[in-house]
Amino acid sequence: MKPKPDLSARGMDTLLVHGRGEPQPYGATLPPVVLSTAFGHASAEAMAAVFAHEQEGHAYSRISNPTVAALEERIAAVHQARGCVAVASGMSAVALVILTLARAGDQLVAGKHIFGGTYSLLHTTLAGLGISTTWVDARAGETVRQAITPRTRAVLVEAIGNPAMAVPDLDGIRAACADAGVPLLVDATLVTPLLLDTAATGTDVAIYSGSKFLAGAATTIGGLIVDTGRFPWGTGDRVNLGDYQRQGAQGFLNRLRQEMMIGIGPALSPQAAFLQIAGLETLGLRLERQCANAQAAAEWLRRQRPVVSVHYPGLEDHPGHRLCGRYFRGKFGSVLSFSLASQAACFRFLNALRLVTRASNLGDTRSLALHPASTIYHGFWPAEREAIGVPDTLIRLSLGIEDLKDILADIEAALSEIA
Repeated sequence: MKPKPDLSARGMDTLLVHGRGEPQPYGATLPPVVLSTAFGHASAEAMAAVFAHEQEGHAYSRISNPTVAALEERIAAVHQARGCVAVASGMSAVALVILTLARAGDQLVAGKHIFGGTYSLLHTTLAGLGISTTWVDARAGETVRQAITPRTRAVLVEAIGNPAMAVPDLDGIRAACADAGVPLLVDATLVTPLLLDTAATGTDVAIYSGSKFLAGAATTIGGLIVDTGRFPWGTGDRVNLGDYQRQGAQGFLNRLRQEMMIGIGPALSPQAAFLQIAGLETLGLRLERQCANAQAAAEWLRRQRPVVSVHYPGLEDHPGHRLCGRYFRGKFGSVLSFSLASQAACFRFLNALRLVTRASNLGDTRSLALHPASTIYHGFWPAEREAIGVPDTLIRLSLGIEDLKDILADIEAALSEIA
């Protein structure tokens, strides 16, 4: 038998393409799409062992599926992680992580510069279940430390806040979490699995919206939950995994899959998993162009007269510039935001775009723009939007892989409509 390759010696792009190097049926270069709800077993004993989680195998596609497992294994390989669970959407990923760790009467600490859907989940849905959230400005780690109480079960921040582009003080936050014995959850959607340095950031659980970046051309909805292997599950008394506490290091992943996935059922479809696996193979190439386009666009935008301000961590005077470069492998992401004089000016700008698409996604191969306050945050009170860095004057721009000159020409023409 050939020895297993040392994955730690392989580059991240190689891991994205090859994963752990598992051979595929028929000599295929990509995992097959297994469109099966249930799976047959060699014997009643073997079937019982799979259902009891005593033997590897698939019982039902709501719990696991071979194609979905191939995606999970590839993401886990990139992070050299304990494991990964793929689910139906980024929002279901956030919800399942929290429900795995917290119950009525428990508290979370969350950075306020956060995606609108996550804010609503914590502020309304989970609050209705008795799980409270204390909101802090995570750009200062001391605010997190001060907010942690004996009821705190986890700290949640975004790697780069969307759309305010705020970078949390992950050095201070990881220290506060370690001292308190609670896990640090990082929604790293904007930086992707390729850029998140879990060691530098102290990430215990990484969360991604697979709908962004992975497939490339915005063809799928999905979410990823990665246990990086850093947190000592099963020890201490601050994190209670119920009966799974006795399972030690695997307790978090086991409860996530064996209780939450079975009971709530946000399964990722095999077709979506396949498209995301195929997309991972070009993620490094796409992200290189997208980050370069974002850097150039941010520097160009700040010289344009109608633009009031530009928010992008790649700019040297951005408050999070130094931290972002260290946390995310020297990159600053492909999303930026900028302010115009008024909401009316924002609408005139958006309506004048011809190449850049007006759409709410990000991480697409094409450049996308939207007005966050009237779309993703339309149900928020003005004071709430201002507090989390989403004023009526803000435009979010996700840079694609088009030629930079064409992107800037389209933006320049649209800005001329409000000059």
